[in-house]
Amino acid sequence: MTKSELFKRYVLFFFSVVLQGTAIACITFANIGTTPISSANYVLSLHSAFTLGDTTFIFNILLIVLQIMFICIGSDKLKDHVSKLVMQIPVCFVFSFMIDLSTNVLGFILPDVISYVTSWFLVVFGTVLLALAVSLSVTANVAMVPGEYFIKVFHPIVKKSFSFVKTFFDIFLVSSAVILSLFLTGFSAIEGVREGTLFAALCTGPTVHFFIPLCAKLIPYLKGTNTEEVVAVVANDDKTDKTVDNDTAAKKDTAFEDESSKDKDENKSEDTDSSKI
Repeated sequence: MTKSELFKRYVLFFFSVVLQGTAIACITFANIGTTPISSANYVLSLHSAFTLGDTTFIFNILLIVLQIMFICIGSDKLKDHVSKLVMQIPVCFVFSFMIDLSTNVLGFILPDVISYVTSWFLVVFGTVLLALAVSLSVTANVAMVPGEYFIKVFHPIVKKSFSFVKTFFDIFLVSSAVILSLFLTGFSAIEGVREGTLFAALCTGPTVHFFIPLCAKLIPYLKGTNTEEVVAVVANDDKTDKTVDNDTAAKKDTAFEDESSKDKDENKSEDTDSSKI
């Protein structure tokens, strides 16, 4: 991988992190639930002086610490994960900053009280944006956000698939959010977990699978293959095919002429024999 390609991939990855932070803010601002991974953070932000970006940053740093612990427990060497671990630190800053920035922008644009229809629009838009962001990060393939890398490190230890551990992790976070909200509200309300949470949990995965083939079309541009080169390759292939077809046709014509000349020679010899008789 060239330096130019690596730079483009990192730019694409951090752009996906920006989109993820914006998507989380949109879904949360709708006030009909938030994403599973942000549910516990959101409940804590409601009952403290911290913003959602602050609690998300603390949570992600905790995940990085747990990653180091699980790597030391597992069979992998810590030095093999150093670059991935270090890269998650700026990711935490960008991700948390975008959550708070997007929340403030939405608060400035939208009224204090929004309709239920507007809430659903924000949830659907945020879910689609989140799926696009995840697809772009998969296409970049240079780093992972702490939540995803934690599962990547943890699932070999419990000898379960990535998807199984991801589902269990989401259920654990949502359950934690419910328990926290009940405890902090004196068992009078459940906060952060509503129909929007269910929608985001069920629809993000299928939408990611829809976007990944589309985002994969960016790979030639990441590798430095421009459109003119692609057209040139296609044109050369067409010329090669035409040349092969012409050569094949010429060979067929030559073979046909040879057979025709042989038939004429045979007919002449037959006429000669007939005249002799």
